[in-house]
Amino acid sequence: MRRSILLLVVLVLAAACAQGGGEPVGGTIEVTGTDYAFEGVPALVAPGAEFTFTNSGEEVHEMIIVQIVDGETRTMEEILELPEDESDALVAEFLGVLIDTPSGETVNPEGENPTITVTDPGRYAVVCFLPQGLDEETYETAIAEADPNSEEGAAFPEGTPHALLGMVAEFTVEA
Repeated sequence: MRRSILLLVVLVLAAACAQGGGEPVGGTIEVTGTDYAFEGVPALVAPGAEFTFTNSGEEVHEMIIVQIVDGETRTMEEILELPEDESDALVAEFLGVLIDTPSGETVNPEGENPTITVTDPGRYAVVCFLPQGLDEETYETAIAEADPNSEEGAAFPEGTPHALLGMVAEFTVEA
């Protein structure tokens, strides 16, 4: 009986450590996008960490990182249910977007190195807003036809945004 209780305590403590706590992860954090989730996003991140993005799914995916305003306690799922103007008001800072096609071509629309660096302490979200079913050919056509002088960006086909299908992650930057 005593051995069973000890084993149970060890398992509970191990699960608690795996879910959170511990030291913030620094350096390069390699995130993988799947159909429809992010893998490799740690709960705690050190200031100065750089995120890279690789797509292992069948569809085109993006990794957008935003900082959430201080004091916001709702989950990302709850925030995504809000009207767009209300959810946009909860973004303190847009850090960047990386897009990766199933063939493995990571693109940074800003033309810089394909990384996103986080520096300030706070709560962050990782999301993909591309529509369900977006294949590489359709993506490339939409990008090629986009007006570079328009703030609208590329016109992708209608579809449920990947974020609403679960492609959302959160992390906290902590020194």
